Amino acid sequence: MEKVTEKIGNVLLDTSCYPGEDLYSDGAVEDKILELVRNYPEEEYNRVIAQEEDWAVMYHLAHERGNILSWYPFEPGAKVLEVGSGCGAVTESVTAQAASVTCIDLSKKRSTINALRNQKRENLKIRVGNFQDIEKKLEKDFDYATLIGVFEYGKGYIGGEKPYHEFLTTIMEHLRPGGKLLMAIENKFGLKYWAGCTEDHTGNFFEGLEGYQDTEGVRTFSKPELVQILEECGYHNYKFYYPYPDYKFPVTIYSDESLPKKGELTRNICNFDRKRLVLMDEEKVFDQLLADGLFPLYANSFFVEITKEDAGADGEKREQEKILYTKYSSGRAPQYAIQTRMIQGEKEEILFYKTAEYPRGQEHIQKIARAKEELETLWQEKGIFQVNQCSLKGEKIFFEYLEGITLEEELDRLLEQGEREQAREKIKEAVEKIRQAGDTQPFQITPEFQKVFDPELKTETLEQEPAVSVADIDLIFSNLWITKDGTWHVLDYEWTFFFPVPVEYLVYRALHYYIETSPKRKILNKDLSFYLSFGITDEKKDIYETMERNFQAYISGGYVSTGELYHRMGKKALTLGEILRESDRRRIQVYLNYGQGFSEKDSYFLDQGYEEKVTAQITVPREARALTIDPAISACVLRDLELCWINEEEEGGNLPVKYRINGFEMKKNSYLFDNSDPKIIIEEIPSKNWKIQISYHISLLEEETARLLMNQISTRGRIKRKVRRLVKG
Repeated sequence: MEKVTEKIGNVLLDTSCYPGEDLYSDGAVEDKILELVRNYPEEEYNRVIAQEEDWAVMYHLAHERGNILSWYPFEPGAKVLEVGSGCGAVTESVTAQAASVTCIDLSKKRSTINALRNQKRENLKIRVGNFQDIEKKLEKDFDYATLIGVFEYGKGYIGGEKPYHEFLTTIMEHLRPGGKLLMAIENKFGLKYWAGCTEDHTGNFFEGLEGYQDTEGVRTFSKPELVQILEECGYHNYKFYYPYPDYKFPVTIYSDESLPKKGELTRNICNFDRKRLVLMDEEKVFDQLLADGLFPLYANSFFVEITKEDAGADGEKREQEKILYTKYSSGRAPQYAIQTRMIQGEKEEILFYKTAEYPRGQEHIQKIARAKEELETLWQEKGIFQVNQCSLKGEKIFFEYLEGITLEEELDRLLEQGEREQAREKIKEAVEKIRQAGDTQPFQITPEFQKVFDPELKTETLEQEPAVSVADIDLIFSNLWITKDGTWHVLDYEWTFFFPVPVEYLVYRALHYYIETSPKRKILNKDLSFYLSFGITDEKKDIYETMERNFQAYISGGYVSTGELYHRMGKKALTLGEILRESDRRRIQVYLNYGQGFSEKDSYFLDQGYEEKVTAQITVPREARALTIDPAISACVLRDLELCWINEEEEGGNLPVKYRINGFEMKKNSYLFDNSDPKIIIEEIPSKNWKIQISYHISLLEEETARLLMNQISTRGRIKRKVRRLVKG
């Protein structure tokens, strides 16, 4: 008899409802992921992701996937049902907080991956099989159920005329009175789809916006559509959150009580899996949506908390922290990884606090409290900045909630109103405050400085510069808060060091993180003299840039952020101008020679769009004596070039094409063309009515790049020929 339960570490894998084969799979990449989780501990996943540079590996193993649930305040002792747990991308975030977790997934391979990842957990059980078969035997007293990226497949889970209504109702039946369903799903009307991203599930442009006309198995919803489904099913107690940039890799979780501020939404180009278009500046459009109160309708993703109504007065009431906002400090080493949260207190007051994501981050949290004491003493004497008050309470550090606006917001407002000089004056005021905030002494390098800012940094030009011995290097404009009475407060002083740091580096950081983080602010640096106008020469700017890179490396501790991974493995994001230019460069031009040579008047174009694989048929008139095919109006590489004569009038009438090229043959059927006039020359044409079938993969190159490649190839060729002559001689 086949075993229906097995243990992987401490995790129970129940296969009593497993149909015997995985009916859903991403293919061979799942075997790779299974091998990776068998061979590497979780601490190594980020390094493995950076090494593999594979979207599927990143999608299933990245720590950031768990951000969608690690912020959520599960009640103590919670019993949780996770439907569609897959490879366990978010399971650990749940098992870390709940007393017991039951996962359901159709795939045994994915469930095995999940179990291996969480094998040390004693509170996890994974049930493998079809949801409808397993659901019949499930308990009905779960405190929470989760549908993370699952509800959109409701038709596949349930079927029927109203599959999404039935799916929702079925899940809710397994919750106790007062229990909660947590759902994460893409917004059908998410701004990224209007701006040129393909639909996440189908890979087609505008598929959801056009109502899924050609898609059956999956669909996402707008906010009004989701609300309608909830209301029609009788669930009226729900709350929407807005993960940004989306629920898969959220950096920030917003709510209706704490929506983004203008200028915050800058992480919009993050397409790892597919090419995308860039039809607009999403940051600017988001700013307009925020100004008009429309952000909740166009957020890229939703996180919805749906509460099952209590059975009556006897329904059990449980206290739960009311979180309004969460921000992750992503891309950091575990000892520096923190969350910043805004919550509503017992008396309806607004509270802020920071908490460590990992136990080893507690020392960093405590250091913030020390920084407050040191900076308050320092700044009180000067009377320039006020320290935002904080207090340690257990593992959390709470901050005072202030009314006012950040300097960053004030500067953006001035720029939007065209008051550029007023913005410059405000920046000058901030720079002077930073310079005067603390007592200074001539800078001298210390081992502590070297550890953070790099031991090999040449600091001769920094010696004797004014330096502060207690240095809050994060006096950036988003951390400078101006209250209604005109007082300047420092909101966040997490990165305070207790060794000398040049004051001008603090000034550089403040300028850099304002001017470089949004295109609309670059107008201040139109003549490229922005830094110099504040006394920062190019030489010093180079040094401070090096210091900043080293500081970021210090806090990342080798952890590769999603931003860095995007630079390494993200797909192309093509603007309309680039699309048009690339389309023009990729046009096939066919020249026909009727006996008087080749000319533009005897040529025509075939448009090929911007796909890498090109397949085309070229009609050759009976009168033509020769032809050339220009595969692009650009230097390029052609791979897997195939040509054949086809005659549709004669069965099996295919002939090979004899051709020559004006490029370099790198290997069989692969060629490098180092100029903008690549040619495939065909001088022998059959006597009958024939067409040429041509196919190849193309990569466009800049001419300079192509020539460098050609030089390298030529050099290697000369060396090989010399070696052969030496061997023979």
